[in-house]
Amino acid sequence: MKSYFFNSAWMMADSLVARVLGLLVTVVVARYLGPEDFGMYAYVMSMVALFGIVGHMGLDGLLIRELLDERRMQSETLGIAFVMKGAGFALAVLGLLTFGLLMPGNLPEERWLFVLASLAVAMQPISAVLGNWFRSRVEARYAVVSSLAGVVAGGAFKVGAVLAGAGVVAVGVGQTLGAAIGAILLIVMFLRRGGPALGTWSFSMRRARTMLGEGVMIFVGSMFAVIYLKIDQVMLRAMQGPETVGIYSIASLLSEALYFIPAAIVGTAFPKLVQINAGDPAAFAERLQDLFDILATSALILLVGLFALGPLTINLAMGPSYSPAVPIFLVHVLSLPFIFLRQGFSRWVIIKNMAKFSMMTQGAGALLNVGLNLVLIPPLGGIGAAVATLFSYAAASYFALLLSSDTQPIFRMMTRSLFQPWRGIRKLMILYRKFRNG
Repeated sequence: MKSYFFNSAWMMADSLVARVLGLLVTVVVARYLGPEDFGMYAYVMSMVALFGIVGHMGLDGLLIRELLDERRMQSETLGIAFVMKGAGFALAVLGLLTFGLLMPGNLPEERWLFVLASLAVAMQPISAVLGNWFRSRVEARYAVVSSLAGVVAGGAFKVGAVLAGAGVVAVGVGQTLGAAIGAILLIVMFLRRGGPALGTWSFSMRRARTMLGEGVMIFVGSMFAVIYLKIDQVMLRAMQGPETVGIYSIASLLSEALYFIPAAIVGTAFPKLVQINAGDPAAFAERLQDLFDILATSALILLVGLFALGPLTINLAMGPSYSPAVPIFLVHVLSLPFIFLRQGFSRWVIIKNMAKFSMMTQGAGALLNVGLNLVLIPPLGGIGAAVATLFSYAAASYFALLLSSDTQPIFRMMTRSLFQPWRGIRKLMILYRKFRNG
């Protein structure tokens, strides 16, 4: 149990430091560039998220499970994952370049940003496969060091570039540089920790088909999730221009900076949940309820703090040109409880092979978000996009669970967690005492 606590602490530290550094760099970059130029950068990053999901192939959770279940076949598992993710990210790069260079409405600076972003995406197969190998071994600290080195290097380049008077394209160079450094260091850490040498990796078409068949539903669901998270900025760019995107992106960035918390909690708990489910279904249900309690309570505590300090932080950090981001931010953060709980549900989906239902709910959420954006963006701008995100998350991640008898118990678990936050507070205190006492 102690190793899981330390692994969770490392994952939290990685995301926390990366988010804090990212926010600090963003403040400098956004204030220097202004809403319009920063909006171009944010628009390209949104397109990276939309195209980049192709490379994930729904394999992240499955890869960890396979590495846990088939420890003697790690070279083959890693080889399969690398080939499949490599093919997926290659398609993502092709899509980014095609859209970025051929879309008539894109500005010259945006075209350069698309090229630089494509180079960064091309390095993702390394980070995705090796990072999951470390997580399966509960040794996240090695992946953390590599990741943070890339974040620091890329952030330092961006800040140096803007202080030297460079434009938005130089910020894109920093993004690519950070990705390259992180990938190189991750390879070094992997080999030093006794990972199977790259030359020993193999490929099995039979296992690849099995993993792809199991992961396709998760992949489609993840694709829908990214669509209704990032499509708002793309639609804002098309309907109201880059300046509106710049303002909205600051609000959403500050909100999304907290998404690492449920990802770290669930990422650490997932291997343990897989093991418990195999031997004791009753204990699995109990641990799953504990997970939902902790996720919901963490989100509600953060929500109170964000409403109290968020507006002041935005005004002080970003300056008057970004003041319209405050009401957008206050609407956007209301999605946090549903986002936190969805992270736990997504792992239950993998364990219980309910990927089809997940795909359907994510698809419904994506369609709802697009439809609401079409209706709300013209009269309300960024606030309309934030409202669309809130309603689509609530519908897809919570209320949709009422539609199936298989997921109704999960709905009741989530409801219990949302409306009885003292349960999560008590469990957080227990975890704290265990961690403090070793």
